[in-house]
Amino acid sequence: MFVESVKFYEYFLILLSTFFFRKLIVSKKRKSVRKTIMTNNIKNPSIDVLGEIKNRLDIIDVVSEHVALKKSGRNYSGLCPFHKEKTPSFSVNPDKGIFKCFGCGAGGDAISFLMKINNNNFHETIIELAQKFGIEMPAYGFTSEKTELKKQILELNKETANFFMKNLLESPEAEKARNYLFNRKINEAVIKRFNIGYSSGKFDSLINYFAAKNVKTDILEKAGLISEKSTGKGFIDRFRNRIMIPILDEKGDFIAFGARALEENQNPKYLNSPDTAVFNKSRSLFALYQAKETIKEQDSVIIMEGFFDVITAHVHGITNVVATLGTALTEQHIKILARYTDSRRIYLAFDSDEAGINATDRGAEIIKSVFSGLGEIKQFDENFAPIADKNNRSVCEIRVISNTTGKDPDEFLRTEGAEAYRNVINNAPLLIDFQINRIIKSSGKIETPQDKAKLTKELIPILSDVQNTIIRNEYIKLVSEKLKINEETLSLEVKKNSQKLIKIKKEISSVLAQQSVEEKHIIAQKNLLSLYFLGSENLPLLCINDYLKEVSFTDESINLIRNEIEISLSKINDPAKLSSDLFARLAGNENAKKTLVDIICSLGDKQEMDAASLEQFIKDHVAYLKHYGFSQRQTQLKTQYHESNNNDVLSLKDQEIVKEMIKQNRSRVESVNN
Repeated sequence: MFVESVKFYEYFLILLSTFFFRKLIVSKKRKSVRKTIMTNNIKNPSIDVLGEIKNRLDIIDVVSEHVALKKSGRNYSGLCPFHKEKTPSFSVNPDKGIFKCFGCGAGGDAISFLMKINNNNFHETIIELAQKFGIEMPAYGFTSEKTELKKQILELNKETANFFMKNLLESPEAEKARNYLFNRKINEAVIKRFNIGYSSGKFDSLINYFAAKNVKTDILEKAGLISEKSTGKGFIDRFRNRIMIPILDEKGDFIAFGARALEENQNPKYLNSPDTAVFNKSRSLFALYQAKETIKEQDSVIIMEGFFDVITAHVHGITNVVATLGTALTEQHIKILARYTDSRRIYLAFDSDEAGINATDRGAEIIKSVFSGLGEIKQFDENFAPIADKNNRSVCEIRVISNTTGKDPDEFLRTEGAEAYRNVINNAPLLIDFQINRIIKSSGKIETPQDKAKLTKELIPILSDVQNTIIRNEYIKLVSEKLKINEETLSLEVKKNSQKLIKIKKEISSVLAQQSVEEKHIIAQKNLLSLYFLGSENLPLLCINDYLKEVSFTDESINLIRNEIEISLSKINDPAKLSSDLFARLAGNENAKKTLVDIICSLGDKQEMDAASLEQFIKDHVAYLKHYGFSQRQTQLKTQYHESNNNDVLSLKDQEIVKEMIKQNRSRVESVNN
């Protein structure tokens, strides 16, 4: 009897110590959560300021600057900018103001997107947005060096542009520059419209101008306006004896300069600003600020190569024209332009020499890669079809402007006139027609079987790229007639090549599909919290709290969200407002915001459930999480038991606890079954 009493007493002590141990862990968890919440809020701007910033942000506008989007129901889809993919898995929900990539898992609100795409932290992003929208943050003492630097460079560039333009219009030294422009039919009105200027041939003209204003050389160097001397110490003006063409961003801010040499032996002929805090060649387009409204109106854009091609086009009234800046066309260029033309009608107007042809081919591939997966690239010209299929709207239409004179757009416009160039634009062939005709024409005489085989080898990839079977067969027929080869044979070769491409795409998709599967208990926790955003009459918000009282949320971010939901529910009883309030409260915690997006996106078919189904759904998930928690505890104790084999007292205690837990589990299972 005494021995049994001792055992009971020991067992009681074990249970008691376990109870206090668990209470200590829970207490620590709660303190950790409170600390996390305080950390999130103590350094963040006020909820009011964040709310005002978020109200000014349109997530579609924000994302469209970097992703070509296509409307799909109520959402928009596109290729994720954060990982390489061929099939769109990136989705934007404008109603909830969130984005989510189902491929790499990235997600959040508009602020999260800007942070990730610009590689900025939360504070830098908020300050830049506040300055952009003119929102004062008096209670927020944080200053961003990066933001301040950008502001200084923009101000310097604007003043520099004015300095150069004044030089051009007034300085006797600029006589040659003025004559050069006037000969190109660029008068004073055009000069002022594009802020064209002239940089003196002196080595220190700009340096001295800013020295008189107490501007330090280090900021001028960061702006790309001066550079270190090649010999000795000190700096010199970067641009000397050149026609200066300011480059503006979409908002009209002066971000850089393009400079055209005035002397024959002056190299390079064109010199652009280096990349700076405000300028990146791969993300900037010349004259987009001047062209964007016409691009919208005409639902099309013409991409040229040179500054003067574009300026001359604008002078002649063709104003939906932009140019790249001494670099090849990039994906970022196309994503920016996609925001201004709904039909994505893009004309490539590069030079007709070999370099221009290569630039056209490269540019076309870039355009196709940007819109890959969003829909078909237009491959059939209804202008020449007996019946126009106006309902077959493609995701993109690529046309090539190529005049037969061999002149570049600038020279053609000045010699032939605007109407002649508009006629060239109106008759510009689709990319596929241009490519097929160019290959066949450039081959000269086609006499031998070897000639035909060589040409066919060049044409097969172009024909294989056509997605529409009817259109592809028509082009096969057209090519076989021109080359005088067997149509069925050509069709078979195209089919083989297409199957090879499909196989490669499947292999790529298979690799991308091998994503790590999220643990079931995490999914279950997200599923339960998603009910708060359901907005169903069958499940009022406050009722969810009663169901989830017994649930232990193990993930740190999920637990934080659960606590924030409780706080928000004290003043909010609307799912849409709840999500907005949570994003504001969690503004500085990217992990929590990403998890919140996962939770909102996991609603799935729950919106179609009736009251009984929802109740059963909750019970099943709660039961699973309880079972999971029990199993984890059981596994933990079993591990402790095996590790304490050398200690008889500890081993006995652990064994008794495990036995008791197993007994409790059996009772629970029997209760559920009954």
